[in-house]
Amino acid sequence: MEKIVQKIIEILKDQKLKLASVESFTGGMFANELTNVPGASEIFYGGMISYSNEFKIQQLKVKKGLIKKYGVVSQEVAEEMVVKLIKKTKAHVGISFTGNAGPTSNNQEQVGVGYICVWYLGSLTCLKVVEPEMSRIEFKTNAILIGFEEILNKIEKNS
Repeated sequence: MEKIVQKIIEILKDQKLKLASVESFTGGMFANELTNVPGASEIFYGGMISYSNEFKIQQLKVKKGLIKKYGVVSQEVAEEMVVKLIKKTKAHVGISFTGNAGPTSNNQEQVGVGYICVWYLGSLTCLKVVEPEMSRIEFKTNAILIGFEEILNKIEKNS
């Protein structure tokens, strides 16, 4: 994963772009993995851990009705999270993670389901990850790897 992160840092540094993150089920693992690589301070604006619904609503300004209608584990909420993050930070690149890493939930169908949305200079892509057989840590690690790969894909496609 470090090589992917290093490549992202180099490209964003060359493009003079800033990256921000908002994480729910990953609990800051994305930001941690990013900041483990030298040079991250030149491109990483910052990150938020938006774990509870209350935080999403109060601090990130995700609409309560959106969570009620679609549930917090939804593409709609992941999109809203990254859009609000970009609005709040003015970063050029943003990523959001929302989901349920399990092993239990009020809705067992949501265990091992996550949504990752990447914003790159006005372009938004969202991915659904479904891996109910993975352990909690495996699911979270897999999700951040997918997030880094999607960021790299978007920035390379537009370089």
